[in-house]
Amino acid sequence: MKKLICFLTLSAPVFGQLITPSWRGDEGTSHAEWDVFTEANFAPNFPDVAVDEDATLTCRTSSAFLTSGRNIYSFQAPISMQLDDTTGLLVQNIFLQIGALGSEVDTTGIQLIVENDEGEVSVIFPTRNFVGSEEALNGENGGMGTIYGIQWDLREIPFTGKYTILFDAASSSLSLDRVSLDLSENYLEVAKPRPLRVRINSGDVTVSWLGSRRLQSSQSLANGWVDVPGAEGVNQIILPLQKTTTFFRLKEVKTAE
Repeated sequence: MKKLICFLTLSAPVFGQLITPSWRGDEGTSHAEWDVFTEANFAPNFPDVAVDEDATLTCRTSSAFLTSGRNIYSFQAPISMQLDDTTGLLVQNIFLQIGALGSEVDTTGIQLIVENDEGEVSVIFPTRNFVGSEEALNGENGGMGTIYGIQWDLREIPFTGKYTILFDAASSSLSLDRVSLDLSENYLEVAKPRPLRVRINSGDVTVSWLGSRRLQSSQSLANGWVDVPGAEGVNQIILPLQKTTTFFRLKEVKTAE
């Protein structure tokens, strides 16, 4: 009998990989993404990964500045961010991802602001939010690196045209690392990711994982673990299905501080 067992051990949480919604790229969807910021405050940052000419992201905190890694950061005050966009889609679904280092994002205060043709303004709070990945940071300052997933179900109040999303840090010392925005004319809930996933398809096994961890396998836990060949620097690998029991785990990769 063929057996495959997923055995997950993590010495620290996982951080660094954004979720790709299953519907991204379909007809009736759009995607914008910011990875490197060029303006610290009161000037728009345009998407640099997935380009949307109408989308901008602006920091409204006067004490904010750009770090050497081109993040937006302030140690004096919580940063306050404003995302503005105009869409031709009839939006029923918004999925926002925020990658932050240090302190937390105030997920309870995130707002979607929409104005209809009559000039009436609606403030809509997210339907759901979750932590997609998280990792303790190295270095003397410590803290966490976190990717937040925020989703709006707008099937009862779809909109088109201009809109704004506001989100803030919960306290000072938040470093904004990246932001991703997906819109869709149809609503489909984005599942909270699992750090390590194993899927069997015919005679192959697809192993996928989050973050910059090293994938290891073992035929017998008593005999220890070995690195999976070809798994370095990627987050998915296809392996032949074995007749013997196989265990998988993720191991933290130590980096120089």
